[in-house]
Amino acid sequence: MKTNALPHPENAIAALFDDLPMLVFYVKDAAGIFIRCNRRFEEFHGLTAGGAMGLSDHDLHDAWIADQYRAEDMEVMKTGAPTPNRTWMVPGAKGVLRWWVSRKTPVRDSDGTICGIAGVMYEISGAKGLTEPFSRIEPALKLIHEENPSPLATAELAAACNYSESQFNRVFRDIMGSSPRRYVLRHRLETAKDLLARTDLPLSHIAARTGFYDASDFGKRFREQEGLTPRKYRMKLRERGGLQ
Repeated sequence: MKTNALPHPENAIAALFDDLPMLVFYVKDAAGIFIRCNRRFEEFHGLTAGGAMGLSDHDLHDAWIADQYRAEDMEVMKTGAPTPNRTWMVPGAKGVLRWWVSRKTPVRDSDGTICGIAGVMYEISGAKGLTEPFSRIEPALKLIHEENPSPLATAELAAACNYSESQFNRVFRDIMGSSPRRYVLRHRLETAKDLLARTDLPLSHIAARTGFYDASDFGKRFREQEGLTPRKYRMKLRERGGLQ
């Protein structure tokens, strides 16, 4: 699919998002090539104006995370449905990892054929006051995303937001598209994947730093979600040159 098959209104939309510096906006074609973005996207990745055009996630990020972004794009194009609010650990131009809330939607050409995806995201640390729904669970999000190696009980997260546990479960799922328990697990697995990719720490140390009971618990949950063990995941990254 040629990139010029995408509707021209995307240009106007990108310009609109230039006036919303707290938000990152981008459009990719079916091959995963960036063809539109706002200035905030370029600044975050250390690019000059127009510098993202023609690049892919693999040009901007290590393979271990670019592969995940591409897989999600493919899911959106295959199902034709927007993603729920999801969190991603995104490294910026200086390699600093930050957590963002992301949402993607399919883009269609004039014939209604899906020809790419559009996405918008914002940094969780900047969420205060951005939207009312997220402010309702902001204390819980801060607890989850701070460096906290101890297990986080749903009751603790609910109390931080002044909800009963049942209320919190319902509100959190409505906003984030996931149960609190599953969200915490995903966050900790993503943090662990970063440590596997960027350090030579033993698996037991990574398990302790990311809130798992021990290396065995970490390995079991990692394998359930990723389809391979943490050790094999790290070896795969090394083979591809993704370990720094």
